[in-house]
Amino acid sequence: MNITVQDGNQISEEAIEELNKHADMIECECPSKLMEILQLVRNFTEYTEQCIEKYPEDEATHRWLKSSSMNLDQLISTTLIQLSRFEGFINENNEIVSRDAAQE
Repeated sequence: MNITVQDGNQISEEAIEELNKHADMIECECPSKLMEILQLVRNFTEYTEQCIEKYPEDEATHRWLKSSSMNLDQLISTTLIQLSRFEGFINENNEIVSRDAAQE
């Protein structure tokens, strides 16, 4: 599986699930914590979408919040990919490395 950002912005949910399977290979919890933060950001993005519909008088504010949240998603997604490279979960072609190869 190839780990990339979808739409140029976000790492896919499928890719996160694959990376999560490898997160236990290192002692620190940084990859897991980043994935938790990313999920919180994505939940917030969804929430702002609902606010745009529920509170049309505040649409501009909620669109700005959604845009800012999507920027955070992009930053965390690329950070997670880079960390995964550093830790050997993915190779330079952004392909998942098998657990056996990663532990060598």
